[in-house]
Amino acid sequence: MSRSDDPALAAAASRVREGALVSRGWVQVTALVLLSGLAILGFLGYRAYTADPPIAAQVRTANGQVVYTGADVTAGQQIFLRNGLMEYGSIFGHGAYLGPDFTADYLHRAAQIATGDYGGASSSTARDRGRRRFQDQPLRREDRHRDLQ
Repeated sequence: MSRSDDPALAAAASRVREGALVSRGWVQVTALVLLSGLAILGFLGYRAYTADPPIAAQVRTANGQVVYTGADVTAGQQIFLRNGLMEYGSIFGHGAYLGPDFTADYLHRAAQIATGDYGGASSSTARDRGRRRFQDQPLRREDRHRDLQ
């Protein structure tokens, strides 16, 4: 006796066809939503890899002094690529396992500059004044580059 000859199986199969749990319309709508979502995801992924990020022509201070230009950014990118720094170091916890965490390095240097400006490590007001300064205004360009000279 084969499966097609079994009356119990034939009866069960006809009941399944008659009372399907999900109608054909639901299956079609689900397939349409799935395919549309994948198409949008693919398009956005393509755009993420082909679109260039915006680079400002110039960045100026409130006084109108030029801090850096778009050419400076492009030159920095070229140095970064030429030296293969993609695999070296991390910023804000994102990056390679090798090299320093540049965020921690910056914070350490900024704290040293602030402490030096406000009386040294033994000064009790250095910590409080430094906190107020960093909350009120960003680090000046002269301060950022002072310890590198």
